[in-house]
Amino acid sequence: MQAHEHWIAWPLALLAAPQGREEPEGKEAVPVTAAESACWWALEFSPRVAVLEEGLLMETSMVQRLWGGLQPMLEQLDRAFALACLASQAGMPDAALGKSMVRAEADTPWLALARLRLTQRLQEQGKALPAAMPADALPLWTLTALQQHSAVLMRLGCRTWGQARELPRAGLSRRLGGQLLRVLDEAYGLLPQPMNWLQLPETFVLRHDLGYPARNADAVLQVAQPLLRALQSWLQARHHAVLSLQLRWHHDLRRIDGQELPAWESLCIRTAQPTQGMAHLQRLLREHLGQQHWRAPVDMLELQALKTVPWSAAPLSCLPDLAARQGSANSLAWHEWVERVGARWGDEAVRMVEPHADHRPEAMQSWKSAAQCNTWSAQQSGQQRAAALPGAAGKSRTRHDCSDPWQALWPPWLLPRPEALAIRNNRPHWHGPLQLRAGPYRLESGWWDGAQALAARDYFVAFNEVVGHVWIYCERAQTGAWLTAASHAPSWFVQGVYG
Repeated sequence: MQAHEHWIAWPLALLAAPQGREEPEGKEAVPVTAAESACWWALEFSPRVAVLEEGLLMETSMVQRLWGGLQPMLEQLDRAFALACLASQAGMPDAALGKSMVRAEADTPWLALARLRLTQRLQEQGKALPAAMPADALPLWTLTALQQHSAVLMRLGCRTWGQARELPRAGLSRRLGGQLLRVLDEAYGLLPQPMNWLQLPETFVLRHDLGYPARNADAVLQVAQPLLRALQSWLQARHHAVLSLQLRWHHDLRRIDGQELPAWESLCIRTAQPTQGMAHLQRLLREHLGQQHWRAPVDMLELQALKTVPWSAAPLSCLPDLAARQGSANSLAWHEWVERVGARWGDEAVRMVEPHADHRPEAMQSWKSAAQCNTWSAQQSGQQRAAALPGAAGKSRTRHDCSDPWQALWPPWLLPRPEALAIRNNRPHWHGPLQLRAGPYRLESGWWDGAQALAARDYFVAFNEVVGHVWIYCERAQTGAWLTAASHAPSWFVQGVYG
């Protein structure tokens, strides 16, 4: 046991009321309840946090220097504990909650818990506790091991810890058992006390029993606030960020209007970028819940983090934010706007381009819904590819290092599908004869997709006064496009335009 330990104890009942645990379905793991997650906030200050009987205890001797000393740390702990109590006991008046918030300090866990019990008892009676209550003066009922034998000890004339310790140890051990003496030695710091330290689960699955039926999205969102705060504590403690999560709700009824109802319904929410901010997730959850049709009241919620990634905070600039200077405090980031529009109008309302590794212009990209495109994963893979390039750590690669100079002549706009061109006097025509300005650029690709997808072409940049510069090509084989337009016997097609 280390010398000069400093323990702080808080009443666990103020954080969360104990809840019943529902049996898991099938072989699923039993979710953590809200009462168990209500103590996670303490792990932000110290890794040595434990639950001992009805108290939450924290050992701070090794971390006081990190928080600027004992007194600054106690002030921050008081604020954090008050916020945790307000979040858990939303229905309790602020005056009653502030009156009940107490803490106790000591050198051992049992002593801190005993002082906490005495403080609560004296507070209920309207009495003041001395600044430093010695262990010998504590009454018997403040220690569980002594309280179990209080009738025998009081007949022997013992009222306090000190009087119980003055009894002969051999006789006391024979009459009341050796466990009583061991607990007393642990309380006085003579023996080390084993503790079950609070640890976060590997995966986040949190279940909360409402205690009343919720009938609309606003009520469900209000109850989901403690779950979101617990998720944020779990992410911060594990240095992770969430990419997708699932909210499930349990129906209070099994049948309504003669129709059988499923026991659980779920909603999956995805974010474009990893986040630890619960304000953004709360707005996104409000949009999704507003689209739900509530067929029956809800009596239980379950929140699960489906996908998380290691969190690295975004670098901040020393310069003032331009949006803040312009007064646009309500402006949204691009990924937040995409998520909000998708939640309101559906996943197909916002479409994003997804690049593909292909030499054929029509196969270089495809359009998908924003919900299916993981922009963060694409950005990370792009950064990894850039870091893996030779000389990436040295000078950066410029556009002149491109191996194909013809890429600079690619048009900015492609037609939905290539259009066949008429041939007159051995010249392609499109609203008039076309003059070849640059080319040929030979392309042979797509053989792995079959003969119909083979692209064997010679590309040219053509021009006339009507259409301007266009991108055309000549088929050099009987490919799918050539066979489709065989009735007109063309071999020239237009695929892109400039300007």
